[in-house]
Amino acid sequence: MCQLPGGKDMGDARGKAELLAAVDLAPIDALKALKHEADLLRSRRASMEALKAEFAEAVYRRVDADYARQLEAIERKSEPLRQQALAAYAGLRNAMREIEAAHEAVRLDRQEIDLRHKLGEFDAAERDRRAAAIETLLAESRAAHERAQALRARFLEVFPDEAELDRATPSPRPSPERLRPVVEAARAAAAIEPAATRVLPVLDLPEPPKPPPGTKATPPPAGTSAAAATMFLRTARLVPQNAEAGRAAIPLPPRPVTLGNDGTAEIQVGGPGVEPRHAEININAKGYTLVDLGSKLGTLVNAEPIQERLLRHEDVIQIGAARYVFREG
Repeated sequence: MCQLPGGKDMGDARGKAELLAAVDLAPIDALKALKHEADLLRSRRASMEALKAEFAEAVYRRVDADYARQLEAIERKSEPLRQQALAAYAGLRNAMREIEAAHEAVRLDRQEIDLRHKLGEFDAAERDRRAAAIETLLAESRAAHERAQALRARFLEVFPDEAELDRATPSPRPSPERLRPVVEAARAAAAIEPAATRVLPVLDLPEPPKPPPGTKATPPPAGTSAAAATMFLRTARLVPQNAEAGRAAIPLPPRPVTLGNDGTAEIQVGGPGVEPRHAEININAKGYTLVDLGSKLGTLVNAEPIQERLLRHEDVIQIGAARYVFREG
């Protein structure tokens, strides 16, 4: 393999561009489909106004209310996907930074070759040979940058306000040595089953019966211990959003449970970037708390890296490539 100045090789430089392969565009595709559906409903509601005089008021209101309900349902489906898309964009932004840094490093390497040649370390033929390898890497980094810009344009189709994307909290930036095995594992998984890492829309599983309006949750009696107070909490579950997270909803028991890829973990999490004991969900009088167990690539809640977070209804949890929605009741 061709060596660059400083002992680096071409594979190290190309690895930066491979980070783009880990950017998940599935939430963007799902959001575009929902946006098209919402635009169609809005167009029909606007057209209906011109036809209002031709139909009974009751019919007009019935159809208008139906369209309004459908738009509300689309908005509910869109919100978790927006959070997933913002998390994916944070990964894209990190990849772009890595690519730009690699390009600058290779540009400096090119100048170093000229300097060493002028100092007499090697002749013109050797200089040209090394420079040719550098030029190849410069071309590859430029191509990677163009690819990253094209991916960014895909996000702007759904997020026309660039400020919303810029506010996306980036994931912690691990070193390339930490990222490389994750990227290689993701690519190997894709070669076996391309659809395995595709993010699914939020699953509309049947909800349990809700209490009548105005009914309040029974608070724990005064003096109840923290352990006993958990008996008064609402039940909760994790709803998988992709293949890495599993297929069926996972009820959370009234005790701590671990999440990871180890056989002893209560909740098995698949896909790349997951550690044997990656995270834990604890329960106390306040509710269910997600704790990251010192994982290398971290744990996200609503696209934000966390160390510990009290979970709320409809929070989106991401561990490696796996995503879940936390639901109470």
